[in-house]
Amino acid sequence: MAMVAMRSGGTVSKLTYTALMSLDGFIEDPDGQFGWAMPDVGLHSYINDLQLPVGGHLYGRRMYETMAVWETIEDKPGVSAVEAEFAEVWRAADKVVYSRTLGAVSTPR
Repeated sequence: MAMVAMRSGGTVSKLTYTALMSLDGFIEDPDGQFGWAMPDVGLHSYINDLQLPVGGHLYGRRMYETMAVWETIEDKPGVSAVEAEFAEVWRAADKVVYSRTLGAVSTPR
């Protein structure tokens, strides 16, 4: 996911690219999934802390559709406190989706 931190005045922005990946550089398994990279509670908490200052995310269609689950994750059974915290941070950030194939976004911001 790409994270954008805006500086006051709007003249310069910092773009940080982050992704969980294997040591050989893959973010998906052979079936196109990345459940193998599910962080444990400690790592997820660390990721949450990294997300706090982020003002926005830049997504392609596929990653946006994958991340949109965080909009309503609390409706699913078994959601942990650290996952609910990430969802809150994710919902607060702006999202920009670059796609020629997505007609409309399904989440606010």
